[in-house]
Amino acid sequence: MDIYPVYLLNVVLIIVIVRISLLMNDQNKHHLGYLIFHFIFQLISTINMSIYSLFELKTSIVLVSIGRVLAFIFFYLFIKSMIEMVKSKITVLYLIPILLLILFNHLNNIGIKLLDFTHSQVPSENILGFFISDFVGKGDLFFMNSLNTLFFTFLIFYMYFKLKKAEIIDFKKKEIISDFIIYYYVPISITSITTLIAISLFLQNIELPYLIIAIKLIAIFTLLLLVIKPKLIRRLASIKNIEKGDDDLINVFEEITNYFITTSNYRDSNFMPANLAVDLGIRNELIRKSIKNFSNKTVPLYINSHRVEFSCKLINEGYLENYSMDALAEKSGFSSQKNFNRVFKIIKSCTPSQYKDSCK
Repeated sequence: MDIYPVYLLNVVLIIVIVRISLLMNDQNKHHLGYLIFHFIFQLISTINMSIYSLFELKTSIVLVSIGRVLAFIFFYLFIKSMIEMVKSKITVLYLIPILLLILFNHLNNIGIKLLDFTHSQVPSENILGFFISDFVGKGDLFFMNSLNTLFFTFLIFYMYFKLKKAEIIDFKKKEIISDFIIYYYVPISITSITTLIAISLFLQNIELPYLIIAIKLIAIFTLLLLVIKPKLIRRLASIKNIEKGDDDLINVFEEITNYFITTSNYRDSNFMPANLAVDLGIRNELIRKSIKNFSNKTVPLYINSHRVEFSCKLINEGYLENYSMDALAEKSGFSSQKNFNRVFKIIKSCTPSQYKDSCK
């Protein structure tokens, strides 16, 4: 019975890997390369399940555990590379979780056990690549698997919340990464953690078959979503790395970002891109190039995006309860309500009035 969903996972993962490969180019290869490796190690796990279904041959549990850790590591490197727009380096530190898995597996094999909470008689149930019976007598190895899963899940979500708060990162880029995290990584992290919970219960001889079915269904539907909604991956491919020789532009963009945080000059309707160059003492060409590279906007649109974000802040604070829409447009730095409505819709895909209604 298990062979059919496993085959489906194999096909879906292969489709996802091929799609990412076709979208790779010199401008996005750093983060997409790590994402491919993440899915390759997911695929290795499902292939292992297929081989067992066909030939009853199992890969060593420590190798399955290492493959799962590598999938976490490459997803973390993918997120880190997306945020920094440069290739994140693989350091020796990433080997520590793998070495600990090997160490505890060896200790358990020779009879040295720090933890021994497993029941001697457990079913040979497979949950997303892990055979429960393989953990019998290997409580320390199971503990390290749990620790690694929780650690990398925390680390990845920490990077995500760091991204959400970063002022230097463009709103559109935040939206693209957020969508991928919400639709893919959140359900996958749920399956990873609930898998460990289910295994720990089975090792105590507490069987919950419906929980296993739920875990498998969530995993299948999550991966199917990447096939059904190809734009989730296609939008990731639109995020570019920093071009070689453009490293100094990030400093320029940091200055521009800080300028909009610390001053309110842009809220003057007469404020123009030329004013930005004068106030910062930076050439127009550098300002234009840095804003284009890191926000994918023109300078006027970038200025207007900050005006729109300020107007949203006022709407959320109840500004329109006491003042008109014309007053909001003027206070945000727009010369007319018509222009305000036009720009607002370009940036937020809705009118100010629709945005106000959605906040109720």
